[in-house]
Amino acid sequence: MDSPGYNCFVDKDKMDAAIQDLGPKELSCTELQELKQLARQGYWARSYALRGKVYQRLIRDIPCRTVTPDASVYSDIVSKIVGKHSSSSLPLPEFVDNTQVPSYCLNTRGESAVRKILLCIANQFPDISFCPALPSVVALLLHYSIDEAECFEKACRILACNDPSKKLIDQSFLAFESSCMTFGDLVNKYCQAAHKLMVAVSEDVLQVYADWQRWLFGELPLNYFARVFDVFLVEGYKVLYRVALAILKFFHKVRAGQPLESDNVKQDIRTFVKDIAKTVSPEKLLEKAFAIRLFSRKEIQLLQMANEKALKQKGITVKQKRQFVHLAVHAENFHSEIVSVKEMRDIWSWVPERFALCQPLLLFSSLQHGYSLTRFYFQCEGHEPTLLLIKTTQKEVRRAQREPGVLAYAELWGVCSPAASTQASCASGHSAKPALHREVCGAYLSTDWSERNKFGGKLGFFGTGECFVFRLQPEVQRYEWVVIKHPELTKPVSLETTTAASPHCHSMSSDPADRLSPFLAARHFNLPSKTESMFMAGGNDCLIVGGGGGQALYIDGDLNRGRTGHCDTFNNQPLCSENFLIAAVEAWAFQDPDTQ
Repeated sequence: MDSPGYNCFVDKDKMDAAIQDLGPKELSCTELQELKQLARQGYWARSYALRGKVYQRLIRDIPCRTVTPDASVYSDIVSKIVGKHSSSSLPLPEFVDNTQVPSYCLNTRGESAVRKILLCIANQFPDISFCPALPSVVALLLHYSIDEAECFEKACRILACNDPSKKLIDQSFLAFESSCMTFGDLVNKYCQAAHKLMVAVSEDVLQVYADWQRWLFGELPLNYFARVFDVFLVEGYKVLYRVALAILKFFHKVRAGQPLESDNVKQDIRTFVKDIAKTVSPEKLLEKAFAIRLFSRKEIQLLQMANEKALKQKGITVKQKRQFVHLAVHAENFHSEIVSVKEMRDIWSWVPERFALCQPLLLFSSLQHGYSLTRFYFQCEGHEPTLLLIKTTQKEVRRAQREPGVLAYAELWGVCSPAASTQASCASGHSAKPALHREVCGAYLSTDWSERNKFGGKLGFFGTGECFVFRLQPEVQRYEWVVIKHPELTKPVSLETTTAASPHCHSMSSDPADRLSPFLAARHFNLPSKTESMFMAGGNDCLIVGGGGGQALYIDGDLNRGRTGHCDTFNNQPLCSENFLIAAVEAWAFQDPDTQ
């Protein structure tokens, strides 16, 4: 079969080996939903000519700002910038951050053309400060352009997209870094086994996730990247998260239980992606990507905005050296009566990325502040989020047929609670029995405990879907909001519905991050009942985490006794013995290192 009509920038021999041209030559559909299906199925991936036509159409339809450079201005710009210099020796713009131009079966002329186009883009878009993905995008678009000028126009239209609901390419370090944090959050929720491996083998897991765009824009072979780009042009940025998550899942599947090829897991993943054809086909990669039941586009946008806001508050808007996440929990400064440094670092690996570089700040310790729920609230109010840790003195409660007094209380529970131990020992004439063993559990709580005051003294639930509960001993297990693993329980509501339902939440601010926040607020979802959103509640006589059919955690007002069981909100198993005595309670805040 003759080679299709490649342009003058393509190495025909390499291209014939990389992508076979066997598919249809025309595309008649106009409906977005049908286009999405065809893109996912690879309808135009089998035809070089048809892919070029589809790209032309999709990019032409991108809504752009009024003044967007087009092909007609390219010759003037390139003559001024390049002049008589050799295009092969042209420096790349600073915003590509030392990213190399991928070959993508381009010949020498094609690789030089990519450099010229990038410099012309830098001239016309002075506001672009960080965009390492752009060399790959331009190199791919050059395949499907008549000349450099047309490729320049296509890239400019992608960069100039002004549809706020259709994010395409990060163009600043702030946007790039918040995308990396968002990817880390998604890995934490949707690839927990892979995340556990990353935490175990990497010195800084955040640095591993900061590489996620490079996997797609640069390391993926051309035929894989082109398939991803097909769907990306139709569906937008969310596709990139999906594919990167799928890559990580395949990497974990192949490498789990095997020794790493180097002491650098970041480099191992890059190598895996370069050689991904040995493991999985483009079709299987996309199939895995779209099998992941991600949050809605709106919720991901909220998470991205929350991460951007956190970066701005830390003053991180330009590239700078990252702090190792493990250093967030300093071994020499950290002391807890409940968890070890290693256990606290494990918990820190679960928290949202925007808090992962914060350091733990002890707000409340029952051993220091006493066994009082009132004092617990007093110490915690004004802090958001917080971490609740509980250590039990375990022998399961045997229910009494009578109301226990102090001595009977100790007998029924097997050992004395800290508050009752002195009285019980005196009454019985001997010391309390030692605990058989201890269990540790807790909860990450997204919202300030002062929110409980809005219910007028009544017990009311508040919080968001970022809350989760966990146990550390005797074995580690985390339970997140049930909607994360079972999105079929709900459908996201529109912004208009959200605004109508909670007008007071939107009337005071013009900042989209403030209007839509917080991320994973229950009001953003059509839930079948309230039991799926009972995150946290606090009254004078008890504290509750998780509700509906039971409570994940219930603690009494004296911080002496508690119980745990299955609840609808987290769909959890009991976090420890179902009825337990409390040995110690701690509450921790997340402190920005710069505020110390």
